[in-house]
Amino acid sequence: MRTSAQEIGTALSLFYDGLSLSAIQRQLQQIYLDTVETSTIYRWVVKYTRQGIAAIGPYRANTSNTWVIDETVIQIDSSGNYWFFDCIDAGTRFLLASRISKVRTIRDVEAVLSLGANNTARTPRFIISDGLAAYPDGIERVFGADAIHIRARGLTHAVNINLIERFHGTLKQRTKVMRGLKSVESASLILTGFIVHYDFFRPHTALGGRTPAEVAGIRFPFKNWEGLVRHQP
Repeated sequence: MRTSAQEIGTALSLFYDGLSLSAIQRQLQQIYLDTVETSTIYRWVVKYTRQGIAAIGPYRANTSNTWVIDETVIQIDSSGNYWFFDCIDAGTRFLLASRISKVRTIRDVEAVLSLGANNTARTPRFIISDGLAAYPDGIERVFGADAIHIRARGLTHAVNINLIERFHGTLKQRTKVMRGLKSVESASLILTGFIVHYDFFRPHTALGGRTPAEVAGIRFPFKNWEGLVRHQP
């Protein structure tokens, strides 16, 4: 591979920080004096996002007793609008799981919570959501009486879903310039890659400069995309 791991890692970081492929191309030209086709940059994103998803697979987050779950609309070019479900741990801000669906059903809630349960070392005691009717039944199917559903009461109330709505706002700002949401498959890959970036590579000011993965007790061997690229075959 003639291109350095540093340059590829920079490209992935810029992509998940919200730059368009053409803007990344300009940045690589300025930093590395290297003219890279946007199609090549996108191939890097796909390849190493898949490897990043595989790398985080064995790890389990040590989370708090409260999760927040919500859904937002994501536009996929070839298929129109889809619902993006995800849940986040309130204590560590660790994004636990996500799911793309054309509908909002109990089965979708069950699927994303089941995946979240597989990614954690602790069952939540409380799960906060908005008023979507599918949430209480989905929570009961996955956790039974072990988890209590709490309906959020507005942005200014102590019980709210502000944490995950802020994440959705950040996600939408960045996906506006991402040109990879061409199909359900590519959208699922890139949105999961964004979660890898958010959980494992992006320090949070509110967490004292640590990543959610660090706060959740995960000792991930890579500090950034460059480290992952450097150690992958």
